[in-house]
Amino acid sequence: MGSTKVSEQMLEIVVSNIAPCTLPAAAYGPQPIEWHNDPAPVWAWVSWPHRATERLEAFARGWNDRVVIVEWTADRGTLSTVVWRNAVTRREEDFDATERRALTSSVHAATAGRPPRARP
Repeated sequence: MGSTKVSEQMLEIVVSNIAPCTLPAAAYGPQPIEWHNDPAPVWAWVSWPHRATERLEAFARGWNDRVVIVEWTADRGTLSTVVWRNAVTRREEDFDATERRALTSSVHAATAGRPPRARP
């Protein structure tokens, strides 16, 4: 019968396959997600259940007035998660003026006519 001890290699495999934390669909709010074929380059704060939150180079695949679906490439392939909109900032150096205007106008359109939310 084999050992029940967990090897360092097996532990690393398990830990590297833990998915990032993601927001539930109820957090998305009433606005639909606006999906984009040409993702916007962003910096995103991503939370993990087993390690500290980290800022990653990612791409925004879709968003609304509350959340952003971000995607990035890691050692194990492409990962994605849903984060709060304020956890994402554009990577300005990767944007040209046309892309910046398109992203800004779509984000503003998603929030137009809504009163600002009170902060606790």
